[in-house]
Amino acid sequence: MTDSAAVGIGIIGLGRIGQVHAQTLARRVNGARLVAVADLDSALAASTAERFGTVAVASMAELVARDDVDGVVVCTPSGAHVAPVELVAASRKALFCEKPLASNLADHAHLAEVIDQAPIACMVGFNRRCDPEFIHAQRLIAEDAIGTPTYLLGRLRDAFPPPMWVRDPAIGGGLFIDMLIHDFDSVRMLLGQEVVKVFAQSANLVVDPGDIVGFADNATVALEFDGGALGQLHSAMHASYGYDARTEVFGARGTIEIGSLRRFNVMVAAEGKGITHPHTFLPDGDISHGMLRWGTSYESEMAVFADVIRGVRLPPANHHDAVAAFRVAAAAQESQTRGQPVEVAEMDERSVK
Repeated sequence: MTDSAAVGIGIIGLGRIGQVHAQTLARRVNGARLVAVADLDSALAASTAERFGTVAVASMAELVARDDVDGVVVCTPSGAHVAPVELVAASRKALFCEKPLASNLADHAHLAEVIDQAPIACMVGFNRRCDPEFIHAQRLIAEDAIGTPTYLLGRLRDAFPPPMWVRDPAIGGGLFIDMLIHDFDSVRMLLGQEVVKVFAQSANLVVDPGDIVGFADNATVALEFDGGALGQLHSAMHASYGYDARTEVFGARGTIEIGSLRRFNVMVAAEGKGITHPHTFLPDGDISHGMLRWGTSYESEMAVFADVIRGVRLPPANHHDAVAAFRVAAAAQESQTRGQPVEVAEMDERSVK
């Protein structure tokens, strides 16, 4: 394969994010082709294939075995990542796996070992690693624009609750694993430091929990880093004003803010109008709240994965990054259960159980 050759990519799992990646690969990535899709729901696979001009196959094993598949995107629910990742590793093809790599620490450790032993190129879907604003902020911090980082403040608030299986801590992980896992990765990206201690709290304050045990619609996490920095994160699933994802990194000589409440960072000041701001990240037709904020990063992810398949760049986040972020998420869950701070290193024992 030449560096400029179009790579063939298949997708396993065609839920929300699977549909996003399918559309991106079919229509928006030069040098990549969506050559096959698979899902347990055969009707969904067929309709997706028809929509995007590709082929639906009967099983993930059939998809992975295809000669025209150079890389595989795994978008199944978090608890169903083990089998497809093992299949891709056995095939020696490149892997893109949506976050988290698995739904518990033991499976994370197992899959990391499988990927290392294959070995294969593995990219994990922490989309902020491909977001222009986060990349720019990371560069500025690395160039010492604000001095040594001393504090990070992160807010990740969805405008509405996710699907029921995601809300359930026992299945999708809830706020700590499904949502804040992005922050647990991006804080490492931005600060270049590891989280060593967390104190987490969660509560059900607004959204009807139904029959979900342990449901929470708000969560906070206090962070302590090995370089001495401190941090605080807040996540919620009822931001009725729109999608809200903002991060501040405060340093010894300045601060950097990533994201805003405005869909476009444009301010208008004019006679008779005063100072006005465009609307926040509210839905626009068929485009959801979150896609208006992260759409560019999702497109970039697939373009980057195509380059990873060609061997011209390294994954911005790999399976070891996934393990590191999940250790923090697991510590946060443990902390809110105990009601006290937890050392992240305590989670290492659980990764082998």
